[in-house]
Amino acid sequence: MNKYILIMIILISANSHSQQLTCENFKNGTFIIPADETLPISIRVERNGNNQTEIILNPEVIDAEDLELRKTFFEIIEWIDDCSYRITYNETKMTLDEHQKFVNENGGLLVEMVKIEGSCFYYMSSIDVDGEVVSVNGKLCKAKPSLKN
Repeated sequence: MNKYILIMIILISANSHSQQLTCENFKNGTFIIPADETLPISIRVERNGNNQTEIILNPEVIDAEDLELRKTFFEIIEWIDDCSYRITYNETKMTLDEHQKFVNENGGLLVEMVKIEGSCFYYMSSIDVDGEVVSVNGKLCKAKPSLKN
């Protein structure tokens, strides 16, 4: 009987000490937005403080005239609370195209973390366009650490 109690204590202890990710775990670091049916490209996201850089990982999917200028994007994050933030494009680090200017002129993209599952968070990104909210759902996952030294 004591053997079973000891096993139960170990299992309960292991479960209570397992890592539970929170919104805080997604504020800094390297992440991946995987391609899906809505977004046919994968993007590496690097966050440091209020700065975010997005790098398109499979640019061959994009039909763009000047692809070299469209592979990396620099953004500013304004945290609203632990689980929501607003993104605008950083015009001091890049020349904005019409879409990026439009996003900035309309207050940026509001991103709200909907749920955390495993090493990913699911989000809803939205923008208010003339009183109508346009939104897209997506997911952002913690990048696996590189084995390189």
